[in-house]
Amino acid sequence: MARFVRFLILGGLCSLLINLAFMEELAASSLTDANRDENPPSTITSSEAADLINLLPVTKELRAKGMVVKWDAQTNPTMNNKDYYFFWIYNVTAQQKSDIGSISVGNYAINKHTADVRAWQVSSDVFHGDDGNFVVTNELERLQEDLRKKHDINLALIQQHRSDHLAERIIRRESAQAADRLPVTEWLSKTGAISCWKKRDDPSSRLGRSAVAYSTAGYRAYVEVRATALKPKYQETYAGPLCENVSRLFVAGPRDAEFKVAYSQATDFSDGNSLKLVDWSPDGLHLLMERAAWGYESEGSYTDVVLFNLSSSSSTTPNLSKILESRFGKDCGSENSVLGFTPEGNVVVSVMPLEDEYYNEGATSCVKKKTLLALDAKHALQDIAQVLPVDFKAPRYGSSNGEAPKK
Repeated sequence: MARFVRFLILGGLCSLLINLAFMEELAASSLTDANRDENPPSTITSSEAADLINLLPVTKELRAKGMVVKWDAQTNPTMNNKDYYFFWIYNVTAQQKSDIGSISVGNYAINKHTADVRAWQVSSDVFHGDDGNFVVTNELERLQEDLRKKHDINLALIQQHRSDHLAERIIRRESAQAADRLPVTEWLSKTGAISCWKKRDDPSSRLGRSAVAYSTAGYRAYVEVRATALKPKYQETYAGPLCENVSRLFVAGPRDAEFKVAYSQATDFSDGNSLKLVDWSPDGLHLLMERAAWGYESEGSYTDVVLFNLSSSSSTTPNLSKILESRFGKDCGSENSVLGFTPEGNVVVSVMPLEDEYYNEGATSCVKKKTLLALDAKHALQDIAQVLPVDFKAPRYGSSNGEAPKK
């Protein structure tokens, strides 16, 4: 499950990745005389801006040490390309030696109207008005004066444009993380693995609601999973979630006319989460659910158990990973699913070998084939009561008319 890509604060090699992902590269050889004709008389050309880049102290210093230094001219829709040329300077020698920390030399902006040079950081601060520092040397000043005379850039133009911001728009810090919550547009009868992405690039809010399950003790229950999509007001600075999941269990007693929230888990449990009703216990006083959690920027997910006790209005959530490790060894993984109850009231869990060990950080499978385990309800599901035959079928103790509560 993927998220939208965001503008991030990166350095070193990460700066290279951002530039490759977000910015259009223009090689020095592409700066032809045609570029000059596209500029009005009061602005310098891109090739003249490149001449200024070649005079930067950092560029000259590295070349004096025998290093190969190059630059890429860049455009970005969130930056002020109308008033600036943007360059990223990188150390080719360090790149060839895989010296990751030394590849990026820096980011520089040349004002088209004034020939001023600014050094700036690739970070969200630029969208709050941090325009970096001016680079000033005698050699740069001489070339800048020549360019200003050539293009009739007078003092009035310099004063008008010297304070131009690097970003296309300036965003107030208190608004940088603002996002609109999109209304629900799709209702589902399933509640497992609901996210905001039915299609990769088309997020929407979705709500799943299960059918009502009836227990032999007269209780009723259903679960609801809401995945709320968030639309950032400012993509340039937003770093919050793009989808928030809230999963809730609703229960009504034998004499209750309305359902009440009995259990809830929100996004802070994981990027994404869901609940699925499994069955009522034989005594009708315990409700078994399957809980799933996943990260929206990863391919991995995890499934475990939630057992809700109607008598105490409390839930039991055993650490299934530790239980399996105690039985099968450390650092083992599995594909789990919750099946129901044994006649004794123990919880039945199916443990399957990992389908793809790559997404489980190299963990080995706990089992080589499907294995059914009964977790001991008398010991808060912290121990394995028994290994069940692979053909064991968990009886159904609850019932349902197949209808979900109305919206």
